[in-house]
Amino acid sequence: MTTQHQTQKNVFSKDKLIANKLPRDPSKAMQQMMSTIDDLKDIYVAETDALERMDSQAFLAMQENKINQAQVYEQGIKELISRKEEMKKVDPALKTKLSKMQDEFADLSQKNLIALDRMKRTMERLGGTIRNAAKEEAMKKRTFSYGQNGKFSGQNKNKKISLSVSEEV
Repeated sequence: MTTQHQTQKNVFSKDKLIANKLPRDPSKAMQQMMSTIDDLKDIYVAETDALERMDSQAFLAMQENKINQAQVYEQGIKELISRKEEMKKVDPALKTKLSKMQDEFADLSQKNLIALDRMKRTMERLGGTIRNAAKEEAMKKRTFSYGQNGKFSGQNKNKKISLSVSEEV
């Protein structure tokens, strides 16, 4: 199964988020949370893969689904916490498995954050390259112009050039 297919099979709408209540049985509630963690983990794996491949379209296409699934996860965790006394009665092996899944998910989240940071730095470098190219092109076009004192000058390199509404070089 491809990463894109995995992501699409776990599409969550806001309607499902609202309707997503954990079962009354504590063991089943915990199992449902483990399923939710798996679904969110699949999304993070696909997102991290898209980031590592520098596939911004795939990355952006996942965002709504990721947000919705994260809200399902958050809602479930809040419910488990509010039912803390009930959860104490769950089989210790199930609690251990849930705890291990949460630890693995935390590790995956960290890997995802590293990939996001790498993408951010890449975009910043690209922006800098584009600004420098625009500045150089603007300087070339200003080679034969009149200076501030009205004299013909080809050396206006110290004069500021506006590259955008909020930026000067």
